Amino acid sequence: MEYLIPLLLFLIAFNTPRTWATDVRTPHYEGIDCNQCQQGCGNEQHLVTAGSTRQAVQIIIRNSCDGANLESALERNDSGGVFKLIIPEVGVRNAFCDVTDDGGNWTVFQRRMNGKVDFYRGWEDYVNGFGDLQGDHWLGLEALHQMTKGRNMEMKIRMIKKSGVYWIAKYSHFRIGPGSDNYRLRVSGYSGNASRGGLSYNNHRQFSTKDADHDRSSLNCASAHEGGWWYDRCGYSNLNGNFNKRRDKGLWWYARASNRLGFSEMKLRKRS
Repeated sequence: MEYLIPLLLFLIAFNTPRTWATDVRTPHYEGIDCNQCQQGCGNEQHLVTAGSTRQAVQIIIRNSCDGANLESALERNDSGGVFKLIIPEVGVRNAFCDVTDDGGNWTVFQRRMNGKVDFYRGWEDYVNGFGDLQGDHWLGLEALHQMTKGRNMEMKIRMIKKSGVYWIAKYSHFRIGPGSDNYRLRVSGYSGNASRGGLSYNNHRQFSTKDADHDRSSLNCASAHEGGWWYDRCGYSNLNGNFNKRRDKGLWWYARASNRLGFSEMKLRKRS
């Protein structure tokens, strides 16, 4: 009889569903502590059992959307899908992975397409992220910093003018600084058919919002343009402006009067 009790306990433990993601801020997946997951995590991918439903979900460690497989997406459409990412110091975060454009592996961190999400928000919202991942959204400044810290990343912006003209601005080097430096922008290596001045003027600038003014203007540029951005004095782009307004407060690239946009998307990936 004394041999049956340990055997019974073993069988109960073996058949009990495993639950690891009890706290998204400090998750543990198959022995991986995300708070310690730094450069060494590379682009490993792990299939884990989440909760009592034993549903398999792909967790992509550290490397944003590198190697994303649509079969493991939580939601999907023609260009990509929503995945769960583990981002160091941030935790588990859903993000949209573009697997089709220009070789794929893109993590989308900004999209404007219909004006359904208000982007005239405060500092905390821009740090943490907001919106609808299948529509208008902002992934979050802290996530951007962690994904670009110590890594060679590139960034691509897709834009469509209200007139239907399609623009691309691509930067071979993209990095966002830490919160202690107000998430300073660093970009270089421009290519594309949009004006390079749309973002190069804002290079090395800190991020500003209506309640956190870090620009070099006597104005609060975020209030003047109704958005959050790496404003200088104030700049030549406003992709987080008011979707439904024109000129200063609207969505524009380089020339605010003539280059009003009806779509923008910003995304990053590891540089090959």
